[in-house]
Amino acid sequence: MTNRGSTPSHLQSGNQSQPLRSPAPAAVVDEEDYDEAYYDYFYDEPGAMPGTLIIDKSASPSKIVLIDYNEQRVTNLELPTPEACAPYLDSESVSWVDVKGLGSEDVLRRLGDVFSLHPLILEDVVNVPQRPKVDENEDQLLLITRMVIPEEDGIGFYTEQVSFILGPYYLLTVQEEPERDTFEPIRDRICNAKGILRSRGADALAYALLDTIIDGFFPVLENYGERLEDLEDEVIAKPTYETLQKSTPFAENCSPYAGQFGPNETPSMP
Repeated sequence: MTNRGSTPSHLQSGNQSQPLRSPAPAAVVDEEDYDEAYYDYFYDEPGAMPGTLIIDKSASPSKIVLIDYNEQRVTNLELPTPEACAPYLDSESVSWVDVKGLGSEDVLRRLGDVFSLHPLILEDVVNVPQRPKVDENEDQLLLITRMVIPEEDGIGFYTEQVSFILGPYYLLTVQEEPERDTFEPIRDRICNAKGILRSRGADALAYALLDTIIDGFFPVLENYGERLEDLEDEVIAKPTYETLQKSTPFAENCSPYAGQFGPNETPSMP
């Protein structure tokens, strides 16, 4: 990754770069609707201009929510503009800026200016889906991962990309959709002074949020494990043509996620 800097004026949006295949920015993965491979990761056409943002027309408008806190106090509010983040970034309190939705290019570019994001970092955050990665860039750390949330009926799950940009006193998170995430327990711990999180730094906040993402995989894994056991019992006891019909889409649904759902090594607490 090249060094961080402000976004050059010539890196404007347009039709110079288009994904060769355009997967939905976030999706509910259902066994009856998985013909398109969701993990067909985004990549630019050869020779495309670096830093071009591809905004999906169906993406939710970008909303900015700030939780700024220390041991004594907490501020929780929705910010009207990206520039309203600036006064919080250099204070010694921890500032969590949570951006929900990738549908507002102007807001996202202005956020890039406020946080001094390199154009290629902003491109990784906005042009989804990217491969999970960690990149260190001067005084910022970029982490891109995936979040899964099981559907209420237990069939299928919701998945989206989540990006973390960690600075000295702030954490910027960017989610594809505003409707749901795994972060509510952390918001509750901060706002109600539960535990020691409010006495720790922005790195501890990033750890706690990432931990909820990892925990979110286990209900999905358990559900698929139980259904796989039932399918194995049926294969051994009394296989039928319907058994084959069940097993084929089951394998197709799981295989793109094998690398995502494997064992996760939890890092040491900062």
